[in-house]
Amino acid sequence: MRRPFLLLQARNHDDPMLSHEVDCFADAMGLELKDLLVVNAVDRLPTRAELRGACAVLMGGSGDYSVLDSDPWIKQLVTWVRDELVLPGKATFASCFGFQILVLAVGGSMMRDYTNTEMGTYDLALAPAGRDDPLFSHLPDLFRAQVGHHDRAVALPQGVRHLASTPDCPVHAFRVGHLPIWATQFHPELGISALRKRYLHYRERYAPESADTPEDEDPFLQGLRPSDEATLSLALFARWVATHEVELESLNL
Repeated sequence: MRRPFLLLQARNHDDPMLSHEVDCFADAMGLELKDLLVVNAVDRLPTRAELRGACAVLMGGSGDYSVLDSDPWIKQLVTWVRDELVLPGKATFASCFGFQILVLAVGGSMMRDYTNTEMGTYDLALAPAGRDDPLFSHLPDLFRAQVGHHDRAVALPQGVRHLASTPDCPVHAFRVGHLPIWATQFHPELGISALRKRYLHYRERYAPESADTPEDEDPFLQGLRPSDEATLSLALFARWVATHEVELESLNL
């Protein structure tokens, strides 16, 4: 029986995006829901048995929290990611909030940047290191992705491989050296319909000026575009893990 992926979430219990996020990762990766073991970091961290029983780890976004918040569980999560994922080289794919946690876990720094907030479908530039990366080499030099964030990475330590950027967010994706650990500030798990649903749920909070705008007149919704190439990165991660499953299991990773 194939080991499951461990999906580490960071959302409140009453947030319907909890289940939505699970569905999005499963769809993007070609998995069934039984292939995902879900743990909410707001409640607890995964046990050692859960981590060892997982073939790889996924970390998603968060509608209510910033990695710069002072909540104790966020600091504990950063330490856990460093000690249990980065140092042993556990296969991991992190997006948005998960990306930002991983930035801090590898010794990088984050900042809150409302001036350069990105929300919607954006064109990202592939960095030179992406051209021979197992997950990013299929992408053209300019590709579309679904994005939603206020915070952004400021700096990453030496040895981290920069993979993609936008003018307002220079670090949009990276790989931790040659380890099987990738992170994207963008959301490869979201397509147009998924980002539309996510936006409408959070619209009153993140775009209050548009809260009463009819959906067919909302410029954000009208500006969404397909991002299938970016989404393929998650399917390629699932394929990479499956290809290396025996090796990963023998290492207890």
